[in-house]
Amino acid sequence: ANPFFPGIVAHGYLLLSWGAGLFVEPAPGPVLANYGLENLRFITPVAAGDSIRVTLTAKRITPREDEEYGEVAWDAVLTNQNDEIVATYDVLTLVEK
Repeated sequence: ANPFFPGIVAHGYLLLSWGAGLFVEPAPGPVLANYGLENLRFITPVAAGDSIRVTLTAKRITPREDEEYGEVAWDAVLTNQNDEIVATYDVLTLVEK
């Protein structure tokens, strides 16, 4: 009974979990840790039966000369089956050199 949504929709934070599941590989890789999100916006509701896709683009790479890792900020865009943007945010990671 909410005037903002067309019936039952997925919780925005559930979308973040689903999105992470689409780009996180269970095998060990170069990403050591996620340490935050920035600029999170939920744009379009996701209803039952919708599908989502995530697109990641490295937007900032910050090496640390005195460490064995650096920082990478990723632009994440979640879209639905109609290519409508449903969420945007930056994923902040620590990545092995």
